[in-house]
Amino acid sequence: MNRIILLTPLVNGLGAVAIYFYFSFILPSHEMMGDIPAYFSPLFTAIGTVVLCLIGLLFFRKSLRNMFDVALDKTQIHSLEESEIHHLQREALKFPMVVALTGFMIWVLAGFIFGFLEPLITARIFNVKTPDLVFCMRRFLGISLLGGGITSLILYFVMENTWRSYVPNFFPEGHLNRVKHVFKLNVRKRFLIVFLGIIFIPLPTMGMTIFASIREMNMSDAITRSQIIDSLVWELGFIAFDLVAIVIILAYFLTKSILVPLIGIKKAIKEIENNNLDTQVKILSNDELGEVAEGFNLMINSLKESQKLRESFGKYVCKEIRDEIIAGNPTLDGEMKRATLLFSDLRNFTGLVEKNHPKQVVEIMNQYFNEMSLAVKEHKGLILQYVGDEIEAAFGVPIGFDDHPEMAVKAALKMRDRLALLNKKLEQDGFEPLAHGIGIHSGAVLAGNIGSTERMSYSLVGDTVNSASRIEGLTKDYGCDIILSQTTYNLLTGYYKTQQLAPVRVKGKEDELIIYKLLS
Repeated sequence: MNRIILLTPLVNGLGAVAIYFYFSFILPSHEMMGDIPAYFSPLFTAIGTVVLCLIGLLFFRKSLRNMFDVALDKTQIHSLEESEIHHLQREALKFPMVVALTGFMIWVLAGFIFGFLEPLITARIFNVKTPDLVFCMRRFLGISLLGGGITSLILYFVMENTWRSYVPNFFPEGHLNRVKHVFKLNVRKRFLIVFLGIIFIPLPTMGMTIFASIREMNMSDAITRSQIIDSLVWELGFIAFDLVAIVIILAYFLTKSILVPLIGIKKAIKEIENNNLDTQVKILSNDELGEVAEGFNLMINSLKESQKLRESFGKYVCKEIRDEIIAGNPTLDGEMKRATLLFSDLRNFTGLVEKNHPKQVVEIMNQYFNEMSLAVKEHKGLILQYVGDEIEAAFGVPIGFDDHPEMAVKAALKMRDRLALLNKKLEQDGFEPLAHGIGIHSGAVLAGNIGSTERMSYSLVGDTVNSASRIEGLTKDYGCDIILSQTTYNLLTGYYKTQQLAPVRVKGKEDELIIYKLLS
């Protein structure tokens, strides 16, 4: 904020020095002849400058008083009343322009004081000839337009570039364009104002200078004409040099006002490339660049939501299947697929519930499901549902894999290993070990999104699903943990140690099932 307070008098001071140099050393001084003390003009200039500075100071005290705490982050904008929030946001957006316009009005006042008032007071006090209107107009236009117009234009861009760092404190969530009835200067208007300002602001002063010089030459002798021409050359040369310097300054700040937001967006793009979606672009203005920055932030938020969805979906399936489904490659409307079903069921679950506190039961169940799910996902399986203490998993859907029987068997063996490790931990904590039974069967299934209009889930239906569930139930009868169907056994390409069990007839099947106990 100190920079804001210092920049305004600094920019206006530099403009005042340039104008003082112009009127003291460049502009011909023979218009007011007479016995005038040398101290009077500097004294009048000092008094007039003090008066103008006091007017500017009063304005800044009133303007900054309400915004100072918010700009310096001493007061959070959300802690204020809604009406005050809207007021401060509007004031913050138009602050640079208000400062520039106020500065220009002070310069116009300075043009009146030093262009008209000073010559009249000087003539009255020291009884000298009153300057004509052309002389007064030259001073007025030189101060108010050449000095004030260009200085105020520079002040606006300098103030805007500095004030932008405080704007986010007034708009912590962005949305600058939602503020209604506020000044908005888009990029095209910026260039147009600078272009027209550089061209048209000096024209009245240059025109009046040339007119006055021609008028004087018509009423002068040859020697005086030569002096007037030399003076005219110096005046026009000073104005031209002054304009070149001003063009360079305005070009710098105009370019900076466009480049700074673009550089912020460029940095954010780099962060996104590095998979950092916590980055945000600061919205510094309510022009097109501000709209682009706000749209970019909305895009980042959308990407974050997609990433959260992606990560959440990854909790149910392995990342390969997740990526395929998100990419829209599989169809989920319903299709016949060849797949392998795996059913897993805990043994003595009722006893586990009766012997332990419900909170402990939930913790144990969660640990068990977590370990089993990791084993299924590790081998590209899809967990369809948890029903009580039962797990239903599928391999080969929705993404088709030719080796889905192999994947299911490997997952079952991994589940056995993970359960053994989990039991060691449970025994250390004073709990009884867990046991489960796993049934595996391969065949044709109808796969798709099934449910009501309000809720749907990806499900598999068909005889293969029922048979896999029945085979899982046989693990109780045969006292083993993993049983394969004949179909799955025949499809295996790797070597597994198995033991054929006695054929059995299950509910819903007329023919006996040939099954195998999976040893290793």
